[in-house]
Amino acid sequence: MAKDRQYPSYFTCVAEILSNSKTPLSVDTLVSRIANKRPVGNGARSAVYQAISKLYQAVPVGPGRFGWLSCLLRDQYFRHPLVRNEIKKGTLLLDELEHAVFFPQFFQTHRPDTRLISVELMGGPTLQVHAEVERGTWALRLGPAFVKWVDQAGGTTEDDLLIQVKDAVSGEYGMRLQPKESRQEELIRKRNVVLSRAAEQIVGKDKKSRTAMPVWELAGALIGQSLYSEEIPPDDMHFVLHKYSGLRLLDDVGYTTGSGEDSADDAASQDRDKPSETGKSPRDRYGFMMENWDGAGLDQIFHGMGHPGTPSLETGRGDLSSVDSEGEDCEAYQAYLSELKEVAADATPLNHMEFHLLEAELEMLVSLEHEFGYLMPEQEKRKIELADRLFIDPDILMGGDWDQDDYGDVPFWNN
Repeated sequence: MAKDRQYPSYFTCVAEILSNSKTPLSVDTLVSRIANKRPVGNGARSAVYQAISKLYQAVPVGPGRFGWLSCLLRDQYFRHPLVRNEIKKGTLLLDELEHAVFFPQFFQTHRPDTRLISVELMGGPTLQVHAEVERGTWALRLGPAFVKWVDQAGGTTEDDLLIQVKDAVSGEYGMRLQPKESRQEELIRKRNVVLSRAAEQIVGKDKKSRTAMPVWELAGALIGQSLYSEEIPPDDMHFVLHKYSGLRLLDDVGYTTGSGEDSADDAASQDRDKPSETGKSPRDRYGFMMENWDGAGLDQIFHGMGHPGTPSLETGRGDLSSVDSEGEDCEAYQAYLSELKEVAADATPLNHMEFHLLEAELEMLVSLEHEFGYLMPEQEKRKIELADRLFIDPDILMGGDWDQDDYGDVPFWNN
């Protein structure tokens, strides 16, 4: 036994060999290189596969071939739809794909990655940033320099942020703004279709061993398939999968193939090759990225029932013009109607009284937070839901700052 302990494990060998290889390697090549580090026997290939299954960054790129995620990320491009608070505060909320892009090692241990990364803003400064928790999820706090850069470029919530991975190993990234007007909609739609079909194939194969594939593992597999290697990347991953694929998000953790009884699959299949009706990249990405929808919308996307851009059965549908005239002279209510019309023109708005009832509830929660210094988790969740639904920034109500509320160490997707 003492002699056996002097040799590195297969896990250690595979991790070291793959992480030091700029190109993907076959299992046979891995076995031959491991033989230089320790004795190998008839079960070597099986041991390599077992090690790979435990290494998040060991990503399949083809039959029997694997690459290291940090190395595979070089020169890949990702699209991030800007939302209101990101432009205002200079903090980018990260979904699982983007978290894997900026911090590939994180999902090996699901522990905070403290490394600094370098982000070069095209035509602007280069920033040194690290991961933080913002409003219950992981984020990059780019700060005032980012806010100024977006403002000088005339960036709005209609625009996209394009992220280029220059070197994920050393943590070097680039960002540039893409105005809505310069989006190549037809090309992006084609990228979306290709991405959705690849995801369906990956999840379909994975389903043989488990019910759902964790989102971060699917993200790594998509990167391994070089689906982000073009300078014009597809839309946000979650939006694409909900809009174009038959996959469903199960328990907020993993994607699974739709069941035959799910009629939504047929609709998704029919829509897969159609361009978006709005022609816009989504602002309401999913879950914690919801800037402009209500609690029912959150419920929809968390439980895989559709894209939050589609009003739920609970909220109903209607015409913004069919609103009681009681709020015609109320500036706050008119601002709410204007925002809602821009985001979801066919959604049924709150009436004037309902708006002020919810506004009062939001003011009460902000007041409690101001008085006691914090809110209970369910109160914090309710505050954010109300703020998103009413298009009211709680900062304005009490002069507080959501930036002070970054307590807690895990986002909702169990990092």
